[in-house]
Amino acid sequence: MLATEVSSVSSKLKTNILANLLGGTWIAVLTVVIMPLQVHLLGMEAYGFIGLIAILQVVVSTFDLGLSSAVTQAVAADQSIKLKSTSELVNSVATLYWSMALLIAAVLWFSSDWIAASWLKPSVLDAATVTLGMQVIAFYLALRWPVAFYTGLISGMQRMDVLNMIKSGTATVRLLGGIAVLLIIPELMAFLIWFAISAILETTVYVTVSRILFGGLEIRPYFSLESIRTVWKFSLAMTAISVMAMLLGQLDRLMVSKLLSLEALGYYSLAYNTAIGISLLQTAINSASFPAFSEAHSQRQSENLLRRYDKVCQLMGYAIALPCFALIFFGYDILYAWIDAGAAAGGYVTMALLALGFYLNAMVSNAYIMFIAQGQPMLPLKVNVVGLLFYFPVLFWLTSETGTNGAAACWTFLNLYYFFTLLPQAQIGLLRQKVMPWLKHNCFPFLLTGLLVFGGMKFILDILPKTWAIWPTLILSAAIYSFLGFRFLSTELSTDIRVLLRQVTNLVLGIVR
Repeated sequence: MLATEVSSVSSKLKTNILANLLGGTWIAVLTVVIMPLQVHLLGMEAYGFIGLIAILQVVVSTFDLGLSSAVTQAVAADQSIKLKSTSELVNSVATLYWSMALLIAAVLWFSSDWIAASWLKPSVLDAATVTLGMQVIAFYLALRWPVAFYTGLISGMQRMDVLNMIKSGTATVRLLGGIAVLLIIPELMAFLIWFAISAILETTVYVTVSRILFGGLEIRPYFSLESIRTVWKFSLAMTAISVMAMLLGQLDRLMVSKLLSLEALGYYSLAYNTAIGISLLQTAINSASFPAFSEAHSQRQSENLLRRYDKVCQLMGYAIALPCFALIFFGYDILYAWIDAGAAAGGYVTMALLALGFYLNAMVSNAYIMFIAQGQPMLPLKVNVVGLLFYFPVLFWLTSETGTNGAAACWTFLNLYYFFTLLPQAQIGLLRQKVMPWLKHNCFPFLLTGLLVFGGMKFILDILPKTWAIWPTLILSAAIYSFLGFRFLSTELSTDIRVLLRQVTNLVLGIVR
């Protein structure tokens, strides 16, 4: 019986990772296609203003109070029939989320004048446009605020297939619809209004699907203080972590938006949005691992939990190195061919530094997920608090003195700090494992392979006379790395990847037919 349950959890984890990878890949492809069109149709300053949406979205996420993570953990560990044990908690959190959405809308709406006049530094956009744009953004963010709750709920049920269908579908409508609007009305306000409309559609889909999957989810407001008390300690710790994560993860863009011009924010947003593609792979793995780790931990399957952790860490090391080194060594050529020479000159170094930071962040992320899945968020919180003490002053100084490159370098230093603090704490203190074997198994082989392959192919590219050679060379580099890196994987993981590839192939062939 136990073997059957373990096999079921393992199969579910692989399926969820596959679903996340497919969904993340589709969104990444859309972003690659859409981003240069947005830059050309809006201009760099307006694109920088659009980048403010992502910043504010993360800032307001700190008001989540850790409840979406608490819902994910509680639902994943719920063994009752039709998840009835967590019904009161789920409905109470839903009520809190919708109440908070109204508060967020009001605060951002009434502070739009101050943001336009005192925070941003536009040179092309007029103050009235910026103020009105902020009011539309307030409406958009309030509508999308409850999405985090529904995402946590669906993740807790480990229905990543459904979740990624929703994410991919709504992202497609939002991004392609935005370009269609700009082609008809090439104005910033028209683009922002479309985003608000798309938010209505997105939230409606999430509500509908969540009610189908979780039969106990009510439409009417409901609140049980007792159910919130069952998770308040975990939720409070996650709130503190969310605040720290917001400050540490978004402070660079906030600092750039305050200290530098809106055009500089545009270049930084371009570099950031390109490098963050790395985190799509990370998110695909982490979001599938969290409920699986929580479920295994709640059932006291410690041996299998460690085995899955090791396998997920090696998968992360193998998958993340490819896009990271592609951006570091080929970033200028990619931006030149993808956007234009100005974008390449203004964003390449920033993007390379950000890519390195995202690589380090991804390599530490599974350790963080393991702490949270086991209900032990205090150590990550302490590590974040200490990190913030040096991060803020260094970020302010580097951004003031060296601009966007300094902000990106500080992001890399921050994640290097995590690599040497949080990771060893997880390996030694939580998992009772040594650090060096973990590095030899999950990090060094792929790190060195990526450096040699992408660095060597970049050297070859630089001596070729044709600029069109960038894409064949980049594709060849990725293929060589994938082949060589695959040979360092464990037998169990390589077998799982072959199975996933067959599933993807069969899925694609089924769609084509």
